[in-house]
Amino acid sequence: MAEALEALGERYEIERVLGRGGMAVVHLAEERKHKRKVAIKILREDVGASVGAERFLREIGIAARLSHPHLVPLIDSGETNGILYYVSPYVEGGSLKERLDRDKQLPIEEAVRIAEEVGAGLDYAHRNGFVHRDVKPANILFADGHALLADFGIAHVCSDYGTDPLTEGGIALGTPHYMSPEQASGGTEVGIATDIYALGCVVYEMLAGQPPISGPTALVVMARQVTLKPAPLRSLRPETPPHIEHAVSRALAKLPEHRFESVSDFTTALNRPTTDVARRGTTVTRSIAVLPFVDAGPDPDNEYLSDGITDELIDALAKVEGLRVASRTSVFALKGKPQDVRAIGALLDVSEILEGTLRRSGQNLRITVQLTSTASGALIWSHRYDRQLDDVFAIQDEIARTIVGTLRATSFADLAEPSLERGTDNIKAYGLYLRGRHAWKKRTPEGVAEGIRFFEQAIEEDPGYALAYTGLADSFALSLDYRNVEVHEGFKRAKAYARKALELDEGVAEAHATLAWSLFIYDWDWAKASAEFRRSIALDPRYPTSHQWYAFLLASQGRFDEALIEGHTAQDLDSGSVSIRRSLGYLYFYARRFERAKYHLLRAIEMNPVAEESYRVLGLILAVSGEFEEADRVLCEALELPGAATYTRVTLALARSLAGDRQYAADSLEVLLARLDHDYVSPVEFATLYVALGDNAKVIDWAEKAYGERRGWMAYLNVHPVLDSVRNEPRFRVLVQKMGL
Repeated sequence: MAEALEALGERYEIERVLGRGGMAVVHLAEERKHKRKVAIKILREDVGASVGAERFLREIGIAARLSHPHLVPLIDSGETNGILYYVSPYVEGGSLKERLDRDKQLPIEEAVRIAEEVGAGLDYAHRNGFVHRDVKPANILFADGHALLADFGIAHVCSDYGTDPLTEGGIALGTPHYMSPEQASGGTEVGIATDIYALGCVVYEMLAGQPPISGPTALVVMARQVTLKPAPLRSLRPETPPHIEHAVSRALAKLPEHRFESVSDFTTALNRPTTDVARRGTTVTRSIAVLPFVDAGPDPDNEYLSDGITDELIDALAKVEGLRVASRTSVFALKGKPQDVRAIGALLDVSEILEGTLRRSGQNLRITVQLTSTASGALIWSHRYDRQLDDVFAIQDEIARTIVGTLRATSFADLAEPSLERGTDNIKAYGLYLRGRHAWKKRTPEGVAEGIRFFEQAIEEDPGYALAYTGLADSFALSLDYRNVEVHEGFKRAKAYARKALELDEGVAEAHATLAWSLFIYDWDWAKASAEFRRSIALDPRYPTSHQWYAFLLASQGRFDEALIEGHTAQDLDSGSVSIRRSLGYLYFYARRFERAKYHLLRAIEMNPVAEESYRVLGLILAVSGEFEEADRVLCEALELPGAATYTRVTLALARSLAGDRQYAADSLEVLLARLDHDYVSPVEFATLYVALGDNAKVIDWAEKAYGERRGWMAYLNVHPVLDSVRNEPRFRVLVQKMGL
């Protein structure tokens, strides 16, 4: 390098280093002949050796012919002492990267202008047969306030350099935060669509203040470019016009064929709504999110009522044909987190937001509601209701019908009337049911116990209230198999209450789903469980839990393609559900598609960083797929979280045994055996520990005990990867036959 600088000294006065990258070191210099500032980029010796001097000089010469007001030209190139270099004018206005480091977000008009100017140069180069491959803020420079794209042709010249896109100093063929999925995955078909994706990343960052995809390491970012969908732009920059968000979203499509055909098409779409956006808007205006009503009263015990009204309105509006309603899980994830309605609209992909407050004083109610457009933030309708508690049904009906009427008056005369069915006219029973659901949704042992008390009181008030029986069934059925408790009594009561609910009202989809889950996970009656799941889905195709649980039954039968369809259907219906996202991880784990399983568990952890079960399942997947060090780290982290129990310690023991260390498993077994004298321990935990210790006979002994206790773990006997070591044992095959698998 020093010799090269010395040789260049005859023509250039080298002043200082401007920067270092993955391919080159950049020096600021003054050209002696013309007395002008230039940037000299000297390729790293290993890069230059790989490219070859002849090819480099030939292709740089071709690139130098590109002449456009928004491209930084190449004015010289050469070889000296075996070192390759090229020269371009020094642009004094700094880079877009420096601007973003300082300002984070740019004004929308300015961001669009910069994209237009860079896009004009990029489109010119594409029409002349060149793809840039490294569009990023550091390569966008400013001259007299106008944007110029630098380094054209360099990535093209170096496209054959090495086999690993990562180098010690940076990125050889692109920068991870701006790499297209095909580029990040090492694809050979890297064309115009790659530059469109990169420019889309740049526009996203100019508006949002952060790249669309990020991560702790370059490799993680590259992997996420292939699999992870960016957060909606308007969720980070609410004032972004919908047509700009749509244009950027299309530019960032994972598949090249789903992006714009040209950069010119992209920049045109940034400037004005297209007919495609207009058509899309027609669909979007049929969508609404009911945000959790705010309890504005002094008594926190009334929160059940505000949450209950929210649930009732979601349920009523969800039954309106032609209107899409954001799921309960998605909207309740926003509870207590004030945000701009435009950001919420982008996050939930809805065009209207319904908000409300409730204040109760004795039997007096004051409810205020307002309907707001997420496109403009403009208020569409608002009203205040001063009524008695006994009028709460009438208020809910009036709100739902007014919303539908308002939408009809604006754009959609074909929307149907809302269906308002509650299953009881007893206001006291209804209030107790709401209290029960409010407690049950905490998903804690204390919350479930409290919920049971309220559901029982609701039934005392109205013995014909089917939904109250469904609440009891859910309370006794859900999560029993994942707790260190006996399951017989719980599932017996769950089935009885679900059947009672169906006796009162056969059309309750939730009751069919709960009964189906008990028949599947406890009775192992595959045919009846399947029929109940299908009935639940037929009654309410939009109830995500039916699809979620049915997916597990299908997976247990080895019908993985069908299982994954049901799992993804549940996720589409309730994209904000951590439980459903974690379920997808389980399904891919059983299907032995470990990379996809990891992806969904990582997403679940991002959605709720303190959900212990997500860490435990991720740790299990990592261990089974051979990533022992990472599995150990994840499981140790899980042990520090609230709710961590014996299942997590047993999973850690298995992970360490698979890595070659069985001592932790031996110690854990000793502790569990001692507990048996005074406490219940699930046979599933012992079976897993004996897998870790390599004692197949003991594994089957404890699996037989699990069979006797009807643990739900047995349903996955044929597909669970942890049981591979005993799969060919004769006693195990007999057990599979007994299960009717």
